[in-house]
Amino acid sequence: MAKTTFSIVIPVWNCASYICNCLDSVLNQSYQNIEVIVIDDASTDEIEGCLHII
Repeated sequence: MAKTTFSIVIPVWNCASYICNCLDSVLNQSYQNIEVIVIDDASTDEIEGCLHII
């Protein structure tokens, strides 16, 4: 039987200082069959650069 895939949607706006910790937390969960969708709502900080690192 196939595992259920969970989608985790993370809306962001000017939170570059928090997004790495958030994504680390999500990706380090024991359940690994997930997809993570980050939606940027026109941030003016360096969020895009933070996401390219990951």
